[in-house]
Amino acid sequence: MAQRVATMYKQVKLELSSHQLKDFVKLFETHHNSTQIRVFDNGDTEMILFDHGNEIPLVFHPLGPHYIFEGSFVVKDLQLANTVRKAVQECKGHALVHRLYHKHIMEYHYAYGNVVKIQEIRGEKTKLVYEFKDTIGTLARLYSERGVEDEIAWVRLQIDQLLDLRVKAIHTEEIDARLKELTKELFILEA
Repeated sequence: MAQRVATMYKQVKLELSSHQLKDFVKLFETHHNSTQIRVFDNGDTEMILFDHGNEIPLVFHPLGPHYIFEGSFVVKDLQLANTVRKAVQECKGHALVHRLYHKHIMEYHYAYGNVVKIQEIRGEKTKLVYEFKDTIGTLARLYSERGVEDEIAWVRLQIDQLLDLRVKAIHTEEIDARLKELTKELFILEA
């Protein structure tokens, strides 16, 4: 199995509440004793991770009730990289991550904390390994599209029943008014 050289977080975006930020910090303090927190006068909160002697500053800017982090960094320590991955997942973050190996790169796309795409990059060649397919969403959209067809069938049935009733009725004004409404509705649905 190929040995990972480093993990490059090319784009990371996290939006955390103050409670989530505390949980985020606690996650790293639990797994890594070497973290520092600094709070600046402007409200920014900086968390410094230590990776083989290198400092990785993560600056969270306050924006309304949330703290926003957007940035990129490289992690060489495997345990620290796994903790960052777990943090992105738990905090429902967005990220573009490159796991760097000697002869190839594995590219991971995260959306709302979930891996949505994995690609293997070898030189100029890119191979799709995994891509999330929203089958439930697709089925829901198909069902809603089918809902319009069902509505059309229902309106047609009502029109047919009113036409049958009109043949037998003496006073047709109310029936004609309702037929006019249903015809307009049918026209709109079929458009």
